[in-house]
Amino acid sequence: MGARTYRTVLIGAGNVATFLKANICSPFELTCVGGRQRTCPIPKDADLYIISVSDRAISSVAQELMDVEGLVVHTAGSVAMDVLKQSRRGVFYPLQTLSKKRRIPASRVPFYIEVSQEKDIELLQMLAESMGSKAEQMDSERRKYLHLAAVFCCNFVNRLYGITDDLLAEHNIPFSAMLPLIQETADKVKELTPHQAQTGPAVRWDEAVMEQQMSLLNDEQKQLYQLLSKSIHDDKLRFEED
Repeated sequence: MGARTYRTVLIGAGNVATFLKANICSPFELTCVGGRQRTCPIPKDADLYIISVSDRAISSVAQELMDVEGLVVHTAGSVAMDVLKQSRRGVFYPLQTLSKKRRIPASRVPFYIEVSQEKDIELLQMLAESMGSKAEQMDSERRKYLHLAAVFCCNFVNRLYGITDDLLAEHNIPFSAMLPLIQETADKVKELTPHQAQTGPAVRWDEAVMEQQMSLLNDEQKQLYQLLSKSIHDDKLRFEED
């Protein structure tokens, strides 16, 4: 593809759409039409349409684009490409936690792409590269497991951060006390497998410590503590067998 401008329409107003709006640049000429409450009409002569709305809204938005000739993609991790019925369709999925209130460089946001027509791979790769990122091909079947894994290692972990914050705040301890530990936990799995990196009372099944800690928790926290501790110990036993 030569040096030309690619007319690009972004549909959405959430976290991913906000990130794309801030980072899409030349040779992509961006038009933003907003999300579900949009009042701007969708241009029908673009080269690329990016649907960045909630998973359940993708299909209905795509219905509005049945008569376009450009490539239509969505940005969801767990939604199959074939929810789009256009002949030129695809997926442009960013594997990263994105929030409107925090800007991060696009170089830290890898994209996983899929297309129905081989000729469109280059267009999505160019889009990622123009933002300073990279794109790797992955089909819908594998991508749903990629997204599931991301839920475990990001969304669930962040919920545990929330519980940590609650526990500390109740006793006037700042969450920042955990930051060195969080950093080392993340750094450690760059060199060790998660199984090798696991520590704590559940690994050695120290019942005295575990009982004492559970006595400090509310019912919801206690259930999570018990479930995660058993999973940690069971994994340790499996790992030793292997």
